[in-house]
Amino acid sequence: MPHNGKWDTRKFAYFTGKLTGLSEDRREATLMLYERIAAYIEGGFPIKVYLPHRVSDPVAHKDWTPEQVDQLDRRAVTMSSFIIAMVNDDSVGAGIEIELAHHANKPVFLLVEKAKLDARLVSRLVRGNPAVVVVISYVDTEDMIEQLDDAITKTAHRYAHLPPALQLI
Repeated sequence: MPHNGKWDTRKFAYFTGKLTGLSEDRREATLMLYERIAAYIEGGFPIKVYLPHRVSDPVAHKDWTPEQVDQLDRRAVTMSSFIIAMVNDDSVGAGIEIELAHHANKPVFLLVEKAKLDARLVSRLVRGNPAVVVVISYVDTEDMIEQLDDAITKTAHRYAHLPPALQLI
C-alpha cells in the first residue's frame, strides 16, 4: 500500500537476519523471504532496504575478509535510518547489528514467528535491547508484512529527525 507524507528518499532501512550456516534449501527460501520483505517496503514507502546478502553474502562473496564485512556492516548500520531484524534463527551477526543500532541511536523492529516467541526461543537479551521499538510477532508472511507496514507507518514520524542516510546502495 503506497504511503504519502514527508519522507526523505535518501533514507534506508538496514535488514538483518541469519545468513551464515544455512542449508542450501533453507538458504534459498530465506533469501527469497528477505527479498520479498525488501520489495514490499520499497514498493510502499520511499525507503530503500539494504540487504547484506546482496553485497557481502558468505556464499556468493566468500572472498570478502571478515574485517571487510565488519567495516561495511558497521558503516551501513550506523548510516541507516532504522534496522529490521529477523530473529527466528540464532545469528551472532544480527545480534551484533542490533547492539550497533543501539549505540548509534537507531530504532530496531524485530520480526519473529509467534510460535518461537511464545515458546521463548528468542533471546531475552535481543528482545530487551533498548533499541528495539517494535516486536512483530507473526503467524505467516502476510501477517508479518501487514504488521511491518503498520509499524513503519506508525513509528516513522518519530524518527524524522534522523539525518538522512548516505548512499550505500
